[in-house]
Amino acid sequence: MDATRASRWYPIGRALALIYAAGWFVGTWIFTLVSFAIISPQPPDATDRVAHYAYERAVYPQFYAAVVSLTLAMLCLIGIGLVLRHALAPDGPYQQLMTAAFAAAGLFGSLWLFLTLGLLQAVVNVSQDASSQTLQVLTDASALIESPANWLQRAFLLLAGLGTYWASGLALEQRSFPKAWALLGFVLAALYWLGLLSLLARDAALPVILLSGGIVAPIWGAWLGLRLPRTV
Repeated sequence: MDATRASRWYPIGRALALIYAAGWFVGTWIFTLVSFAIISPQPPDATDRVAHYAYERAVYPQFYAAVVSLTLAMLCLIGIGLVLRHALAPDGPYQQLMTAAFAAAGLFGSLWLFLTLGLLQAVVNVSQDASSQTLQVLTDASALIESPANWLQRAFLLLAGLGTYWASGLALEQRSFPKAWALLGFVLAALYWLGLLSLLARDAALPVILLSGGIVAPIWGAWLGLRLPRTV
């Protein structure tokens, strides 16, 4: 791929990287503020099913905005992989593996969030004035949806970590991006994988997600967008 053709990807990559950074930042911080009841009411006792679904309806606008923001970030990751493949030329096996990992991560991450969004909408539409029996059915159905969604989330974390790791290694080897950006990528990859492991211990998951999605991933994406060449 010659430099002139590669340069055509840079404006696209800059836009995708900045949207990716903004999506992660906005989505993660909305989830965090809701979790700490800063922009939402206090969550009720989990055993009170009626109060629980009333709370879900109350925080639906915040969760909807957060999920849409994160979905945009996931979809941008597919394009970012293609842009980095050209920015980290010449093409080779690691460039192709990186591109495939980012594309798969964006796909699995989007599917995870689409399922989450569909579940949120079902809760809002069905739980209003529902009987106890209907709420029990909704709870059982939600558990069936959450199980595959959780595995899609794990697949995203694994593949996003691999793509970021390979991108950072190539950037460090070719010196096509600042060394600090490549090192930040290694940190982000480690956080992705730590998030994957922390899902086995739910109490540790929120701090890892906040650090990776709310701080490191936005910085990594914004830095990438600002450092892509404007001209050849």
